[in-house]
Amino acid sequence: MKQKNLKYLHIGCGDNVLPKPFINIDSRKKKGVLNLKAYPLKFKDNSFDLVYASHILEHFNKVKVLKVLKEWVRVLKPGGVLRISVPSFDNLSLIYNIDKNIDNISGPLMGGQTYKDNFHYEIFNQKKLIKLLISAGLEAIHPWDFRRTIHSKYWDFSQATTNEIPISLNLEGRKKIVDKRLDYDFKEFSVIFNKLKKDKKYHKKIRSILKSIK
Repeated sequence: MKQKNLKYLHIGCGDNVLPKPFINIDSRKKKGVLNLKAYPLKFKDNSFDLVYASHILEHFNKVKVLKVLKEWVRVLKPGGVLRISVPSFDNLSLIYNIDKNIDNISGPLMGGQTYKDNFHYEIFNQKKLIKLLISAGLEAIHPWDFRRTIHSKYWDFSQATTNEIPISLNLEGRKKIVDKRLDYDFKEFSVIFNKLKKDKKYHKKIRSILKSIK
C-alpha cells in the first residue's frame, strides 16, 4: 500500500499513535488523537483503505460484536482491508497449561479493568472470528504478520507473547467489491420469470432460440 492518497484508520489507539496516513481515534482524550468511540464510527461510507484495530473487538459484548465489525467494514473502501488483533483463546489455553499460572492469562481474557472501557466481554478462536468476518462482508481472510506491516515498529498487543507463545489472534480480510450492475432483485425476477412461463408466446420464442443454437 505505497500508493498516494491512502487513508488508514487506527481504532482504539491508546498511547500507540501511528504516523500518517493513519487517523488515530480513541475513547479517551489524548494528544494527536481524535476523541471518538470505536462504535459507531463518525466517518462516511467507503472512506478508508485500511482499518486497524488491535485488542478492541473483545471490549464489546457478544450481541454487539457483529454489528461492530459491520460498522468497521462500512467505512472501508471496496477492496480495502480490515486488520484486527484479538486475544487468542487457543493460545491463552496453551499458556495456562504450561504452569497453571492464571495471572498470565487474566489480563488478556478479562481486560486490565483500570478504567471504564478496559473490560473484556467476548472470547475468540480462529474458527469463530473467521465466521464473524465473513458475516461482516469480508473475503480473502488470512493471518497477518506484524513484522510485515507498516506499523511493525509501533508495539501493541498484536506483538505480545507469554512464555514465547503469542497471546493474539491476528486476522485480516478484504471488503468485497460489489458490481451494482449485477445486484438484481431476484425475488422480483422470479415473479416475472414465473409469469413468462405461462405465456405461450414465451415458450415458442425459447424453442426457436434453442433450435438456432443446435
